[in-house]
Amino acid sequence: MKSKIQILAVFLLGIATVFTSCSTDEEIVPIPTTGGLVIKVQLKGSTGFMSGALVGIATSQNNLDNSVYLQDLETDANGQADFGQLNPGDYYYDCFLEIGSDEYYGESQVQIVAGTDLELTLILEQ
Repeated sequence: MKSKIQILAVFLLGIATVFTSCSTDEEIVPIPTTGGLVIKVQLKGSTGFMSGALVGIATSQNNLDNSVYLQDLETDANGQADFGQLNPGDYYYDCFLEIGSDEYYGESQVQIVAGTDLELTLILEQ
């Protein structure tokens, strides 16, 4: 009787080892925790995008109003300011551009969602 129990225990241990040591071919993809944001700057009535514009992003309207930016960037040759990956939440952004003696400004807000990359256009007015 004792030997039957030992044989059964070894058999069950062997089966458990086989089932727990099997690996799957599925690749585990991590769940994204951030979202991307690119702001493209355009003058009202224009079709092109503006390089050299100053774009700032803030975590509240109050911070935006007081120029307390989380990050501020100058748009590149394609008129884009790439803020990279941000934590989910509400963000407020504005842009200032001076051409000669003319000043242009625009502002807006966006909600960043994990796993979503956004490319938004901000229209500047005089």
